[in-house]
Amino acid sequence: MIPSVAQNILPSARLTWGLAWAVLLIVGCNGAPEVVLESDVPNVAGYEPLVTRNLERTDGRISGVEVLYRGDIVDPVQQVKDTQSRFSAQGWTLVSRQARGAATILNFRKDSRSARVEIAMNQLDPMTSPAHLQVFPTPPPPPPVTFSAPVPSGAAPTSGAPVDGFAPPAR
Repeated sequence: MIPSVAQNILPSARLTWGLAWAVLLIVGCNGAPEVVLESDVPNVAGYEPLVTRNLERTDGRISGVEVLYRGDIVDPVQQVKDTQSRFSAQGWTLVSRQARGAATILNFRKDSRSARVEIAMNQLDPMTSPAHLQVFPTPPPPPPVTFSAPVPSGAAPTSGAPVDGFAPPAR
């Protein structure tokens, strides 16, 4: 009796394990999602999000978040381009790009938000290279600067009004 029970259980167990491995393989191959928490904020291309913190939502969208990543840098130039493409596809505009040693910093803007992405290459172990994403409200521009200091009596007028703390050039 035991051999017939084992024969009936064994094929179903194989099928169950086979399905479990297939599901794990499919989930593992999907990689990280392209956006942060189903929003219009892209994840860094080629990196796995490890920590998401300081999440703020305003009017149904992410207005502030910080995400720490880890990933394998295979082609740093291509990963920066892929990250820029992800942001462009979501309507973000590249404001600036800076290369500093083994890191690249990308700054983006969209509506009243800014995003700063730092992609770094771990020189010792490129498979554990870090990346950092911050989204924050764009501060309003500063008010225009106006100079309205009067010219002291007896002083020769200069090309511009003097500013406190700065002397006009001596001639």
